Amino acid sequence: MNRTISALLLAGTLGALTSPALAQECKLRVTTWGGSYQKTYESVAAGFEKAHNCKIEWVVGASPDHLVKARLGQVDVATNTLLNSIAGEKEGLWMPLDKSKIPNMANLYPNAVHSPYTVFVNVGDYVLAYNSDKVKTAPTSWDELWKPDYKNHVVIYGFEHIPTLSLTVQQAERNGGGIDNIQPGLDRMAALIKSGNLIGSLDVESQMVSLFQTQDAWLGMLATGRMKELLEKGAKNVKFARPTEGTFPLISTINITKAAKDPAKAQAFVDYVLSPEVQIAFATRNLYAPTVQNAPIPADFQFRDLLVQNEQFKRLFLPDQEKITANKAKWQNQLNQMTSK
Repeated sequence: MNRTISALLLAGTLGALTSPALAQECKLRVTTWGGSYQKTYESVAAGFEKAHNCKIEWVVGASPDHLVKARLGQVDVATNTLLNSIAGEKEGLWMPLDKSKIPNMANLYPNAVHSPYTVFVNVGDYVLAYNSDKVKTAPTSWDELWKPDYKNHVVIYGFEHIPTLSLTVQQAERNGGGIDNIQPGLDRMAALIKSGNLIGSLDVESQMVSLFQTQDAWLGMLATGRMKELLEKGAKNVKFARPTEGTFPLISTINITKAAKDPAKAQAFVDYVLSPEVQIAFATRNLYAPTVQNAPIPADFQFRDLLVQNEQFKRLFLPDQEKITANKAKWQNQLNQMTSK
């Protein structure tokens, strides 16, 4: 009798442990930056959670934190910067993205597929901003920065920043060199510094915005997000152009870690992020352009033109980020020597 009771009790206990109410819930750990990026992610997450009966757990932090947590096996899906995705590839942290399980990958712009492990999920860019009261004809080339008409009225980012480094590489390519022969680019940047055109090479974007507001800056680089800020503040005479040589991208990437607890759910999440619904949400809420070609922006969206799209997307200029990182200190030193003479 005692054995029968014990067996019944054991069976009941096992049944309770395996019942749906007590079964382990599905949870997908996804990295995100805080602030508006996280808010947009959260605003669209409900659709995925309902469709896949899986809760998203947001792992919030800065880009380097995302890479560290991926190394420690503490995340399933990593949203990050391209440089950190590349670093993760070198360390063997990511699993391949399976196109059969991520059908929305078929809609990506070709230059939004970095590798079998990394794709771009949204993109902003650095454009050529100008004061239309002072610059009467919309510029079509980055070469405008060197024109003597704009002495002491040009702003660019500091040399250690990606857009200025990218401009240096682009100038090298246009003048007989390239990323492996940077001297023509450094010559051009030295000429810009010596021209007297620059108000400064600035590290703080808010200073650049202020200089356009006060009309001290007539021409310069600016991220589209900062252009939006100027327009919202009523700076109607500040316009922007995308030079024919291409603009310099601000990229968000996505990867699936080899430590992912449920790879199938992770693949499904990447597919969801590449869906038109999510892509349009980031475009209209954060001004990060879609990386897929089937996510049309609403015609009445106020800042539609600030989004890099279609042919403009295809002209994004993205030099080898690893080589830039490896060489930027040396290039900076060379430029300093050239401009101190």
